[in-house]
Amino acid sequence: MTNEIAARETPTEIDRLFDDLRTGFRDAFGFVPFGPWTAGEFKDGSYLRAARTDVSDTGTAFRIVAEVPGIPKEKLDIRVRGTSVEIRGENAEATDATTGQWVHRERRYAGYYRALELPEPVLADKAKAKVEHGLLELELPKQNPTPSNDPVRVTVE
Repeated sequence: MTNEIAARETPTEIDRLFDDLRTGFRDAFGFVPFGPWTAGEFKDGSYLRAARTDVSDTGTAFRIVAEVPGIPKEKLDIRVRGTSVEIRGENAEATDATTGQWVHRERRYAGYYRALELPEPVLADKAKAKVEHGLLELELPKQNPTPSNDPVRVTVE
């Protein structure tokens, strides 16, 4: 995998600035206009964040690490076909607490979506995924592993 592909998938400072801008705009005005800093919009008007990802090539597989905080593994939907990977997750929670005449309500929503195109086909049926501490780790074995470029010591007889 080239450094160019890895660099495109690595979040930049400008990505973080747009996330801050979007959050500030939402807090101030109650909505966010659709723009390049969002990954999509739900029917109810809520937005999906693009899951930040790291993609690496181990020679035999592609390894993807994606940030999906607040999404339990049961609510993740990962689809792999050929060279494409789609990661989707959504979780909504609401709580109500009544104490005397006071009513306290909390709502929390987390939604993430990311589609990636890999440079080589992978074996989708051999993919492995796990989620720990808000990080999704996805291991996708290549159909045609790249030969190792590590030096081999040759013994002189």
